[in-house]
Amino acid sequence: MFGFGKKEIEIFLEKYNYSPGETIRGRISLKLNKPIHARALKVGLVGEKFVTETVRDSGGSMRSRQKRKNVYSFEMPLDSEKEYLQGEYDFEIKIPTNLLQTSLPEGIISDVIKTYKILTGSESNVFWYVIAKLDVPMKFDVSERIQINIG
Repeated sequence: MFGFGKKEIEIFLEKYNYSPGETIRGRISLKLNKPIHARALKVGLVGEKFVTETVRDSGGSMRSRQKRKNVYSFEMPLDSEKEYLQGEYDFEIKIPTNLLQTSLPEGIISDVIKTYKILTGSESNVFWYVIAKLDVPMKFDVSERIQINIG
């Protein structure tokens, strides 16, 4: 973000495929061109899915658009407020064991709802990301995200 094509924050993971209950282990590497005062260095896990939204425009026509919706978000600080330039930070994020469970009851009603969602396209996949963010006050944050699989 501050450099030209060179990543200033990178995420390195032991692996990219996980199951609920496992621990994501990795390292964040920070290499800035100049010292930056930041509130914190954070790491997290985010789940996003694309949802289709139908809206009526000013002419009365219906229009569909896709937008991202967060379905899960967790972040934790790795370091506190200070001047950052470079450094490496190890982290661990425990994936909740119930992360992929739905709140639907078991049985015929649940099966009907699931089938309806699949047939209407309202059931979509969740895309999972490990995120790293240097929280810079009054400026753009330095951030990176890397996609992982949880299943």
